[in-house]
Amino acid sequence: MLSRTANGLYWMSRYVERAENIARLIDAGRRMDALPDAGVNGNSEWASIVIASGCSTTFPHELEEATRENVVHHLIFDHENPSSVYSSFAAARENARAMRIAVTTEVWDAINETWATMRSLTPSAADRGQLSGLLDWIKQRGFLIRGAAGASMLRGPGYSFVEIGKYVERADATARLVDVKYNVLLPEDQSVGGGLDYMQWQQILRAANSLRAFRWVYREAVTARTLVDFLILNKVSPRSVAHCYCEIVEGLEDLDPRTTDQLRVLNRARRMRDDILETSVDDVLGQGLHEWLTATIVDTNMFAGELAAAFGFLGPLESQSQSQSAS
Repeated sequence: MLSRTANGLYWMSRYVERAENIARLIDAGRRMDALPDAGVNGNSEWASIVIASGCSTTFPHELEEATRENVVHHLIFDHENPSSVYSSFAAARENARAMRIAVTTEVWDAINETWATMRSLTPSAADRGQLSGLLDWIKQRGFLIRGAAGASMLRGPGYSFVEIGKYVERADATARLVDVKYNVLLPEDQSVGGGLDYMQWQQILRAANSLRAFRWVYREAVTARTLVDFLILNKVSPRSVAHCYCEIVEGLEDLDPRTTDQLRVLNRARRMRDDILETSVDDVLGQGLHEWLTATIVDTNMFAGELAAAFGFLGPLESQSQSQSAS
């Protein structure tokens, strides 16, 4: 497969996943903002969402000025933010359009319809009382596009790059979602393991659409230990970091890499997968949850860079879709 085609499919998939994961982060902020004592310790739920999204440098305000309104606008509608939902769906469409011959009609229609609706929305779609519905729509479009790919694409190199892109983005995003809890600290008069602590962890699971699956696996309250196990270490949990790396390795193996650089990337993915599968909850919490998550985010992004270099990726197609979206 030509590296340009692989690049387009990989980034198309990453941007679809990114749009959905930005919606999940906002959903986590929305849910935590509604909890009792939200923000009484001086830490803004909305500032934490900006930090976790990786958009601190593009956010056009000081973090202390982060509010529901300006964070939602920046992360969903801001044309100048390359990671906003608007920009992500635009870039996904541009990559799909450039690789039109490599995607099925079902995938193209799902992405194109999503972009057509997204560009017609105004910030009023996120007004109070409507934000939940908008976030659900964004997540549902992610489900629809991935379902179209899974149901219609041949199981060849193109589909492997779609899957690898999805899981690279998801591994990074899950670590960021869990890290929201670090940035939204408990009020000083609340204890770890108390009622507010429980509710905050539960809202993280709800934002990940994982609360019901969590309850199928565990017969106890949500705690830091059980959530770390489920969203980081449990390989049967579809949004866990462990599951993502299992799928990344499988996708790379399906490509049957031959060059030295490609084999090096495959072996690195295997080491990262094995390291996570051999890690215990005590290991993660002993290192410090925030520190472990930060290291995982850094490692995942370094791996993504090595992957791009090994397969000759030129980078995501963004500029044309951005200019189109402004018209």
